[in-house]
Amino acid sequence: MATTSSVTASDGAALAVHRYTELDAARPTILAIHGWPDNHHLWDPVARELEERYAGRYNVVAYDVRGAGESSRPARRSDYAFAQLVSDIGAVIDSLGVGRVHLLAHDWGSIAAWAAVTDDAVMAKVASFTSISGPHLRYAGRFLRSARTPRAVGQVAMQLLGSLYIAFFLCPGVPELAFRSRIGVLVHRALERIGRPRTGGRRDPTPRSIGDYVTGLKLYRANMPGPMLSPGPVLPQTTVAVQTLVPRRDVFVTPALQRFTGSIPHGGRVIPIEGGHWVVTSRPEVIAELTAEWVDRHVNA
Repeated sequence: MATTSSVTASDGAALAVHRYTELDAARPTILAIHGWPDNHHLWDPVARELEERYAGRYNVVAYDVRGAGESSRPARRSDYAFAQLVSDIGAVIDSLGVGRVHLLAHDWGSIAAWAAVTDDAVMAKVASFTSISGPHLRYAGRFLRSARTPRAVGQVAMQLLGSLYIAFFLCPGVPELAFRSRIGVLVHRALERIGRPRTGGRRDPTPRSIGDYVTGLKLYRANMPGPMLSPGPVLPQTTVAVQTLVPRRDVFVTPALQRFTGSIPHGGRVIPIEGGHWVVTSRPEVIAELTAEWVDRHVNA
């Protein structure tokens, strides 16, 4: 059972921070960030694995991103823009009082974390970053323009096909109606099963509210498609050690895109793993093991 506290963001929003372990500044701290339409409970299975396998080795913390879980749900779309999401990550890190942290992030959590580790204000607060199924959007824009061979054209086409849902999410009113009627929730749950093992694996659904689905749409509307349409001539860099875990059956953030964005930092690594987009809940033991290995490698870096 996690212990919860509240951190006040720079704009006054309250961010619910959940500590799965007691904080000890002498131990490495893993800070996990969820995506859409999840909340911090996405990380419950991974936290259990880390505690069972590596008891006492790490501080494990997650927080509810603004608009999700127990955190505030600001009404304005602009309150969910990248600058604020990056500021939130910095505020949560500072609140822990443990020095540099090791980020672990999925989906929109990873998209925001890429923005954070390439931001001078936050980069120095992060010792390592494990990214799952969430690219840097400006690198995604460069990827969509990178096709020079028939194979690459096919990879870009597959990513564009997997991203069609974004256009739906940008439509005013219609996605909200779909989720409030629960039709969208049922569709999402069906898609969540893509890539799950037929036997074994965690199958307990992550607890989510309709508010997690609906309010989280502001992440898309505040930040897309600008960075992908205009990635800019110079892409941001980071000094943070990054590993990208690439689910082989992710149909929303394709392996080709994840491998491309995973090449941002020198010395990073890309590891293909079995599973679909929600591999965090279907194979938490794999996520825990690879995260722990990467953290241990960069504790004193």
